[in-house]
Amino acid sequence: MKTRIRRTLLALAATAAVLVVAGTASARFPILGEEWGEWTNYDSNGNAIGGGRIECDGYVVTWGNAGPPRAMAIYPCH
Repeated sequence: MKTRIRRTLLALAATAAVLVVAGTASARFPILGEEWGEWTNYDSNGNAIGGGRIECDGYVVTWGNAGPPRAMAIYPCH
């Protein structure tokens, strides 16, 4: 009985750790001076209605209805 409880708790802890890592990886901002990122905001029909970009020096440029940067593509600075 105790082994089953331990396995269940271990599985729950592992699941929580994976969710935390996945959540922070998808929602992170670019590292200043090392990376730049961009995002696009779409309407319900799949049309691009805005977006933005965070440059290597931290400067933010937006267009249209940029909305919050949810799913950001991150690239290295050159």
